[in-house]
Amino acid sequence: MKQFLRSNNILLLLPAILLLASCGNPYRKLQPSDGSQPSALAYKPSFEKELYRCTVNGKVLFKKFHLSGVLFFKTMPEHATRVVFQNEMGFAFFDFEWNAADSFTVKQIIPQLNKSAVVKTLRKDMELLLMRHLKKATEQIFTADNEWYHRFTLDKGFAYYVIDSQKLVRIENAGNKKVITMTVGEKQTPEAMPEAVFIKHHKAHFTIALKKIEQHADE
Repeated sequence: MKQFLRSNNILLLLPAILLLASCGNPYRKLQPSDGSQPSALAYKPSFEKELYRCTVNGKVLFKKFHLSGVLFFKTMPEHATRVVFQNEMGFAFFDFEWNAADSFTVKQIIPQLNKSAVVKTLRKDMELLLMRHLKKATEQIFTADNEWYHRFTLDKGFAYYVIDSQKLVRIENAGNKKVITMTVGEKQTPEAMPEAVFIKHHKAHFTIALKKIEQHADE
C-alpha cells in the first residue's frame, strides 16, 4: 500500500517536474536550419559615432538604483572603438575601449562601478550589441516559430542573434538558463546601430534602456 501511494505521488508530481525541466531550457524548441540563411555577422554594426539616451534601473538586495545620461559610441583611429557613458554634465560613469584586435581596456570608471563583476557585465553587454568576440566558425543556425536563431559559442555560454523577416530583433545570452535578453529596435540598414535597445539582465536584476539621439540634436 505504501509503495502504491509513493508511486501515485510521483505520478502526481510528474507534470510539475516536466514543466520545471522545460522552463530550464528556453531553446528546447529549436530545430537545425537547412543552411540557407546568411551569417548573422551581416548585421554587425558599422558607424563613426552614435549617441543614445541611456537609463539604468535595478535593485541590489532591497536598494533600488538609477543612472541616466548619454551613451556614446565612436570609432577611433586604427579601428578602435570607444564606449563612454556620462551624465548630462559630462561626468563619465565609465569609458571603455576595444582596439582593432578586440583587446579591451577600461579607460575610466567611477568607484561605485569599479567591481570586476560589474565591469564584466557591462563589457559583455557592449560586446553583444557590437558583435565583438564572435567566432564565425562556431556559428550554427536554428529555427523556431518563424524566427532564425544564429548561435555563437562564447567562452562561457552562447550568444543568440534572432532574425525575423530579415531583421535583427533580439540578442540573447544563455548557458543553461537565459542570462541577458536585448530587444533590438529598427535599423536603417543591416549594418546600422538600432534606433533603440532594451537590455534585461535576468540574474543581475537590472535593465538598460537606450534611445538613439539624432546627430543634429543640440546636446
